[in-house]
Amino acid sequence: MTTKKGIWNMKKIIVFLLLLVILVPSQALAAASAPTVNIEKTYFESYKSKVNEVKAAQKNLSVRLCPDVQPLTEQYKASAARYTSLVKSKASKDMLAQAKAEKIRDIKALNAAKKTCAVKVKQHKKESDKALKDIQVLKAAIVKNIKAHLAGKDGMSENDFTASVQKSLSFMDSKFSALLSSLRSAT
Repeated sequence: MTTKKGIWNMKKIIVFLLLLVILVPSQALAAASAPTVNIEKTYFESYKSKVNEVKAAQKNLSVRLCPDVQPLTEQYKASAARYTSLVKSKASKDMLAQAKAEKIRDIKALNAAKKTCAVKVKQHKKESDKALKDIQVLKAAIVKNIKAHLAGKDGMSENDFTASVQKSLSFMDSKFSALLSSLRSAT
């Protein structure tokens, strides 16, 4: 016959076992990821900001690559407004036809410019995304080398390791600079 105290103790044991089952694997996972987090903080503190700079430069590509879109947009808006004004004022058929033809011509020119612009922007974005992926692969290789050194698997002296990491980080920074430069000077 079990008592209330015995049942209470069994419940405590079951809860304790459940907590162990849940917490131990999560603690092991946190311990395994901690070195990567520390490596990220120590060696790659500006990485995310540089990626964000590249993304911002990609967003501005249409302004740089397509300077004719904005004037054509304004021209179309003006011709559309002129046509609407003539319709409201019940202008002659000839004036309406002329204004409508001008509006159609402007929208066709605008659409053609937008289409050309989209192709240019897509190509530059594709190239810059590939460059970002290459930088990401380089970063992963650097992290792998750092982890190997910290685990004592590479056999490098501390000075050689520091020089190697600095050279790799400098190379990665030069890749970012070249990418940003090409995006900002795109024409």
